[in-house]
Amino acid sequence: MKPFTFVVVALALGIPASMSAFQQTAAPPDDGKREFVVSGCLLRNGYAGYAIEDSRVVAIDGKRLPDPAPASAPAMPKKWILDGGGNLGPRAGEKVEVTGRTDWQPPPAQPSTEEPPDRIPHLDVKSVKTVASSCG
Repeated sequence: MKPFTFVVVALALGIPASMSAFQQTAAPPDDGKREFVVSGCLLRNGYAGYAIEDSRVVAIDGKRLPDPAPASAPAMPKKWILDGGGNLGPRAGEKVEVTGRTDWQPPPAQPSTEEPPDRIPHLDVKSVKTVASSCG
């Protein structure tokens, strides 16, 4: 069978002539969440929970933020509750960089009475990297 005949037969059967249709990368789920990279001190939070305290947001959706943040930047949380990520107990007390997804948004200029003003945001952990062996 000649290559031209194969392409015609493939198209007639609805088979893509190239594999590029199968090589597309998976898009992130459209759940309203954004990817954050947060750096800070990993601490235990309750019996089996973990949190990042004294944190700094390093990147949002792959875009690094300046350090220090400009005065015009919205206030970022200093504490994040971590959801998932497995047993992080051996890393408690270390300075870490956590990549994850969150639905947290900066508070509006006019606070709403429907949401508590100091709600601690949650971060669905995708990866954790140790930056320093202690938080000091």
